[in-house]
Amino acid sequence: MLKNYFKIAWRNLLRNKAYSAINIAGLATGISACILIFFYVKDELTYEQHFDKYDRIFRVVTDINLQGQQDKFARSPAPLAAAMQKDYPEIQKVARLLPIGKQTVWLEDKAYNEEDLFFADSTFFDIFSYEFLVGNPQTALQNAQTVVVSDRLAEKYFGAIEDAVGQVLQFSNNAYVVTGVFKDDQHSHIKANLFLSERTLKYHAADSANYSWFAMNWFTYILLSEPDQASSFQQKLDRLYNQEVAPWSEKYNVSARLKFSLQPISVIHLTSDRTYDISPAGNKSYVYIFGLVAVFILLIACINYMNLATARSSKRAREVGLRKVVGAHRSQLVWQFVGESILITLMAILLAVASVEIMLPYFNALTGKNFTHASFTDASFIGTLALIVLFVGIIAGSYPAFFLSKFKPAEVLKSDKNPRSNSFFRKGLVVVQFTISLILISGTLIVYRQMQFLKNSGLGFHKEQLLVIEVPLGDSTLTNRLPEVKAKLLKQPQVEKVSTSIQIPGERTSRVLVQTKEKDRIVEKTMAAMFVDYDFLDLMGIKLVKGRNFSKNHSSDQKAAYLINEAAARELGWKNPLGKKLVMGDYDSSMVVGIVKDFHYTSLHHKIEPLIIALAPTPPAYLLVRLKPEHLPRTIRNVEAIWKTFDPKHPMEYYFLDDNFAKQYRSEEKMLTVFGYFAGLTILIACLGLFGLTSFTAEQRTKEIGIRKVLGSSVTDIIILLSKDFALLVLIAIILACPVAWYGMHYWLQDFAYQLPIQWWVFVVAGVAALVIAMLTVSFQAAKAAWLNPVKALRSE
Repeated sequence: MLKNYFKIAWRNLLRNKAYSAINIAGLATGISACILIFFYVKDELTYEQHFDKYDRIFRVVTDINLQGQQDKFARSPAPLAAAMQKDYPEIQKVARLLPIGKQTVWLEDKAYNEEDLFFADSTFFDIFSYEFLVGNPQTALQNAQTVVVSDRLAEKYFGAIEDAVGQVLQFSNNAYVVTGVFKDDQHSHIKANLFLSERTLKYHAADSANYSWFAMNWFTYILLSEPDQASSFQQKLDRLYNQEVAPWSEKYNVSARLKFSLQPISVIHLTSDRTYDISPAGNKSYVYIFGLVAVFILLIACINYMNLATARSSKRAREVGLRKVVGAHRSQLVWQFVGESILITLMAILLAVASVEIMLPYFNALTGKNFTHASFTDASFIGTLALIVLFVGIIAGSYPAFFLSKFKPAEVLKSDKNPRSNSFFRKGLVVVQFTISLILISGTLIVYRQMQFLKNSGLGFHKEQLLVIEVPLGDSTLTNRLPEVKAKLLKQPQVEKVSTSIQIPGERTSRVLVQTKEKDRIVEKTMAAMFVDYDFLDLMGIKLVKGRNFSKNHSSDQKAAYLINEAAARELGWKNPLGKKLVMGDYDSSMVVGIVKDFHYTSLHHKIEPLIIALAPTPPAYLLVRLKPEHLPRTIRNVEAIWKTFDPKHPMEYYFLDDNFAKQYRSEEKMLTVFGYFAGLTILIACLGLFGLTSFTAEQRTKEIGIRKVLGSSVTDIIILLSKDFALLVLIAIILACPVAWYGMHYWLQDFAYQLPIQWWVFVVAGVAALVIAMLTVSFQAAKAAWLNPVKALRSE
C-alpha cells in the first residue's frame, strides 16, 4: 500500500510540474535557512560542552560594594585560589589564568606578534580537558619557564606538531621551553593561543598583586565533586570572606566589601555581563531571535504548501470521490496526502542540503564561525532533519489531507458541482505569511537606522585618521626612546600630531578606587581611569570645560594633577571641582586641574560614566599618530620606516581607531546582515506562494475573464480584478505587523544607552515595499491571464 501511495504521489508531482516546482522551491529555501540557523544556534548554545567536566567547572566572580556603589567583576584576587584549597573538600581542583595581552614571540631570529596569551596554574589542564596532541597535560606547566602552544601556532612556528616539544620561544627577553601542543578549539570563552607556566612569575620575582585582596587581575576556576554542590558552597564562600578578607580589609582600612560567587562556565558566553571579562560575550537574545526567525521561515514555507494544496482541491475532488466509492477509508486518504507532503519535503530536504553546502563558506564569513562539512554527519543535525521532515510533512500536509478527505462522493462526482475550497482559511494564511515578512523587513530597517546612528554619532573626540601603534611590552630600550620617535614623526609633512597613552577610547580602561574628603567624611568611589601624556587631549580633540590641561611648565602635574570628566564631577557632587583633592589608588593626594567635556570612551551601548585622567607613570601601551587624509598608504610606509630605525626587532602592529571602534558593533552588524537576508527570504517564499495562488486563481476564472473581455473589459480592468483581493490581504498584514514589530524592536533597542526613536515612516516604507513586491508578483500572472484570447477560453461553451 505504501508503494502505491508513493507511486500516486510521484505521478501527481509529474502531472503538476509548475505547482510541484513552486512547493519544492519554497520548502527548500525555507529548510536551507533553517539548517544554517540551526548550525549557528547549536554552536552558540553548546559553548564549553567539549570539556569532559564542564558541568562541574565554575568560575569565581567578584562583586564589590563600595558605599552603595556596585561593581561586578569577572576576575578575582590572586590569594583567593590558595584560600579555597584549605578546608573545602568539595573542591577537587583550583586553577587561575592571568591574561597578558599581545606579545612579541621570537623563534631564533623570527618575530611574531601574538595575542590571547595567558599565565596558567599547573592545575589548569586538570580542570579543562584540552586535547593534547603532543606532551602530557598533567605535567606540562609544572616547571617555570615552560609554555604550551596551540596546534595552529605549532604548525606556524615549527612546520610539524611533532617537532614542537623541546623548542625554545622568547617572550620579553625570557626563554620558555615548549612542553606540549593542544588542539585549538575556540568553542570556549577562553580564546587561547599560548599558556605559560604561572610558576615563572614566582621564579622571577614576587608579584605584589598576589597579596592584595582588591587587585582583580586573575580568573579563578574550580572543579567541584558534584554539579549540585554549587548552591551550598555559596555559604562557604561568604564564610571565607569573613575569615580571610575582612581581617585584611580592617588592617588596611578598606571600607569596600567583597562578595564571591560561582558562575557555571556553560553560561559565561551568552549571559555574562561582568566587566573585564576574558573575552567579549555573545548575545542570548540574538540566539532566540534567530531561532524564532527559523521557525517563521519554516512556517511560511508550510503555509505555501497548505495554501496551494487546498486551492487545488477541486482538481483532486473526483479522485477522492472515486476512492471513497471503491471502499477507501478516510484514514487511508489522509495518509495518502500526508505521504505526498512527506515526499515533497524529502525532495526539498535534498535540495536544501545541497544549497547549504554551497552557501556554507559565505555563512561562515558572515557569522565568524567555522562550520565544516563534518556538521552534516552530526547526530543532532541528522535528527533535526528527520524532525523537519515530520514537522513539515505532517503539519503542512495535515490540513489539505483532512480537508480533501472529507469530500462526499455523491457531491464531488456530479459533473456540474465541485466542492468549494476554504478560501477564508487560505486568505488567513496569506495574511500570516506577509505579517511575518513585514515584521522582519521593519526590524531590518530599524536595525539599519540604529547602526547608522551609532557609526555617525559624535563621540566627543576625533577618531578619524588616527593611527594606533601598539608599543611592545617589556622593551625598556624602545620605551625610553619614545620621545625621539615622537620628534621624528612630527617632522613628517603628513603627520599632524603624536601622543602616547596606556588606554585609548574603545579599549578597556583601568578601574581605580578614588577617595575624597567631604565635610569630615571620606567618600569612596570606583571610577574608570585613563593614563596619558601631555599631548593626548590635543591629539584627540577632547574639549576642556574648565581649568587647564596637563603642562610641562607645572612640574607637579606628573604626580599631583588630575583631569576629570563632567560625569565624575556630577558623581562626586562638585559644582566647582577645580582645586579639589583626590586620592586615586595607591597614589598620593592630587588636585583636579581641569574638567573635560564628557566623551564616549566606551561604545554607545553604555552611558558615559565618571572618568579620571592622569599622566602615565609607566611606559605607554600605545603610540598615537594623527595623519592627514591624503596619501595614507605612503604615509604609513614612512611611519613604518621610522619605527624600524628605532626598533628593528618588533614588527609594527597598527590599526586605525575608527576601525577599532566599529568592532564594538560587530554583533549588531551581523544581526543586520542576517536579518536582511532572512527578511528577503521570507518575502521570496511568500511571493512564490502568491505566484502559485494567482496562477491557480487565474486558471479557475479563465471563462469569467473571457466573458469580461468580450463584454469590453480592458487588460487593466482584468489585472485590477485579480489583484485587489491580494492587495487587501497585504494591507491587513501591514496593520497586524506594525505593533508586533514596534514592540520587538523597542525591546531590542533597550540594549543601547543611546538610541534613535522608532519612526512611523519605517513601517510605511516596509509596508509599501511588501505591497509593491506582492503586486508585481500578482500582476505578472494577472497580465498573462488578461492577454489570453477570449476565444480560447470560451470555445468549449
